[in-house]
Amino acid sequence: MDINEKKIDIVHYRCGPSTTTQVPDALIRSEGESLSIKARQKKVRETLQKLNISIQKDEEPPVIAILGSGGGLRAMVGFLGVLAELAKEDILDAITYICGTSGATWCMSSLYNNDKWSSCMEEMESQIADRLLNPARNWKKAWEKLKQTFSTEMYSLTNFWAYVFIHKVINEINEKSLSNHKASCESGENPYPVYSAVEKDSLNSNQAGVWFEFTPHLTGFPAYKAFVKTEHFGSQFREGKLVKNHPESDLCYLQGLWGSALATDNIIKDIIKDKILKLFPNIKDNESFNEASLQGIGELLDPEGICFCDGCKKLGAFLSSHDLVEMTDADMETLFKDFENILHVAKANESDQTTMNKLVGSCEKVNLMLTILNCLVHWQWGTTNNFLYELNSDIPEDICKKEFLSLVDAGLEINTAYPLMLPPNRKVDLILSFDYSECDPFMTLQLTEKYCKTNGIAFPQMNIDVSETEAPSQSCYVFEGNDQGAPVVMHFPLFNNQSCEGKVQELRKTYRTFNLSYEESELRELLKISKLNVKLNKDRILQQVQKILKCKSSI
Repeated sequence: MDINEKKIDIVHYRCGPSTTTQVPDALIRSEGESLSIKARQKKVRETLQKLNISIQKDEEPPVIAILGSGGGLRAMVGFLGVLAELAKEDILDAITYICGTSGATWCMSSLYNNDKWSSCMEEMESQIADRLLNPARNWKKAWEKLKQTFSTEMYSLTNFWAYVFIHKVINEINEKSLSNHKASCESGENPYPVYSAVEKDSLNSNQAGVWFEFTPHLTGFPAYKAFVKTEHFGSQFREGKLVKNHPESDLCYLQGLWGSALATDNIIKDIIKDKILKLFPNIKDNESFNEASLQGIGELLDPEGICFCDGCKKLGAFLSSHDLVEMTDADMETLFKDFENILHVAKANESDQTTMNKLVGSCEKVNLMLTILNCLVHWQWGTTNNFLYELNSDIPEDICKKEFLSLVDAGLEINTAYPLMLPPNRKVDLILSFDYSECDPFMTLQLTEKYCKTNGIAFPQMNIDVSETEAPSQSCYVFEGNDQGAPVVMHFPLFNNQSCEGKVQELRKTYRTFNLSYEESELRELLKISKLNVKLNKDRILQQVQKILKCKSSI
């Protein structure tokens, strides 16, 4: 679908007797985003003048967007270094949008908890770095959050991934909500944040409709101009009317949703398998399930001590005799039948999806584990109520027929969220794209070029020599815009021969995507490289800004 041409009204929901408002297509942004951008323009203008870049009073300042790619902890630390250096070079306050994918979103969402983060980046960098280097984890809090989320109507592996894996990597359980960040954006204090996800069932379609965005004000499908207020994301809607309101998801859960695709399915399954099996070590049968074998139980699901309930014994024996990666529906059916016999669960509940939460004679850990196993078998990710369910509109029928959406890491589609910054309503003139991909650092550009050709979107022409993919010779590559409306793209590969002194391959091996932590020396080195990529190109960035202003004034 050509999102530059197709006209679909924004669907904007709100609580109250009339829950659906059709907003004219002329409204190109949400009121909150428009207010934020207007306030930000004032700061951008003042910053450009401080940088000795002249801009006319009646002239709109250029819209500059920063994109951070996915790449796990490498992307989080790398993006932190980039933003810190941009602040030091007085460029950060000239930025209008920050848009992230996967690991970059972990950095963004941590920063925005401080309403004035962009004016104290040195302090923020120190705080986040210290947190990442601290080996202590709040597993008791993680357990409480797991209990809360898995007792709700909507649950999936994203819940487990967020409060176990993401918590382990970034050492944070961020209980604030995305809508809490409205005020710091509307004041113009910070760039406007846009977080990316994609709809799981539409993956690999190369269509605009796969992309889903999160902002402090609205959340939804930009290709269809279909959004819900961010505080109502996850609530139940039908025919555009609010049926049941659910509490807004916290940022820790969203960090899990945005960063749920660090590798292939089997690698993720192996990680989850490892975490689960650590709860029941050395179990061969019920008789061997004794105190000695339980000494190694992980701290996560047993924060209060060892449990000897019948459910733990049975589940431990089952886990020791089944390959969790290869588990099937039949295995789960066998497991639940065994629990019915041992724990005396009524036959009437056999087909009830809530049976796992109603087991008699088992501890709450077992109920939670059964839920996780069920999600693992059915590979349920990012399950949430579809706010477009049964809505009569121009939105594709296959979307509106779904009662639930499955949202996952946008890196599964393109590892940098260009599609969220390219629509003409955001009027982006210059994109600073920082790439933290593990392999080919230009693949995001190539995939975006293909995506744009399919969807009729203006994008610069990519001319990249094959030899550059192994070890980029430059710290920044500039791709000029065109008269079709394409923005200028400045692409920054993390590891390159200009800032890494010929150590590109060595560094790639050191900073793998599945590194869950860094030594202090490694973290400091990664920050240093990220900052250097910015420092080396400060003048080039400012030159592009001046060229854009000159072009605007000549029109």
